Amino acid sequence: MRDVELRLLSKKEIVEVVSSSDVVVEILDIRVPESLRNRFLENTALRNRKRLILLLNKRDLVPRDVAREWVEYYRSIGLEAYAVSILMGGLRSFEKILREYEGRGKIYFSVFGAPKVGKSSLINYLKKKRSAGVSKYPGTPGYTRHVQLYKISPDIYFIDTPGVLSIEYDSLERMIRTAPPEKLSNPVKIALELIRRIQANTPGSLEKSLGVSSEDPEEILREYALKRRWFYETDKEPNIEEASRDIIRRYLDGRIIYYTRPPKRDVDKISGEEK
Repeated sequence: MRDVELRLLSKKEIVEVVSSSDVVVEILDIRVPESLRNRFLENTALRNRKRLILLLNKRDLVPRDVAREWVEYYRSIGLEAYAVSILMGGLRSFEKILREYEGRGKIYFSVFGAPKVGKSSLINYLKKKRSAGVSKYPGTPGYTRHVQLYKISPDIYFIDTPGVLSIEYDSLERMIRTAPPEKLSNPVKIALELIRRIQANTPGSLEKSLGVSSEDPEEILREYALKRRWFYETDKEPNIEEASRDIIRRYLDGRIIYYTRPPKRDVDKISGEEK
């Protein structure tokens, strides 16, 4: 989805799509899944007795133990979760779920996700993998226009919503993911907060990823701008705005090592890792 086409789903739209689904899939970025969960979607799915599946995408961007911990955490609080890597083809556990429904009549999966978590990548992967046909969603009164229905197999259909979920509780992620870096009004402020989070959760990763050694967030921006030879034309000072935008891009693209860990819980070891 292009940034200019970004549109947030309303609660009414979420309810409408969930109501016509048998299985609800919420895609999350495994690096920061708690920041991107949409509780309204989850509660709507569970209240309507739909099967809710959390796909923790971008598993290739975190260590194996981190992926395992997140799956264990969500399962410990009663949520079905799997660590996957859509772009790397690591969807075996999810494809196993699809096979469970073969031969059971028409089954409708709906796919939701915040911006830049891989929602479109999942649909495209399944279309290619299963040679899916494409059709408009049946014209049920009250349904959002442009909802797409993808036939993945004779029995399985995927409902692709025409927008993304809102990011409810994390203002930094909301700013980073809902506008391209070049359109951010204050990229320096955003980058500084992102740098602080990276330092707190994955110490030393900025030096590995950017080649800068400073511990001070503002100095990191200056060093990185100097390293990349980015300068303001007016006074030839390091262009920390361009450095900020690039750091934000690198985070979104997975080129900066950054991830969070789940809250500590006493749970049995349950592996959600895909081999």
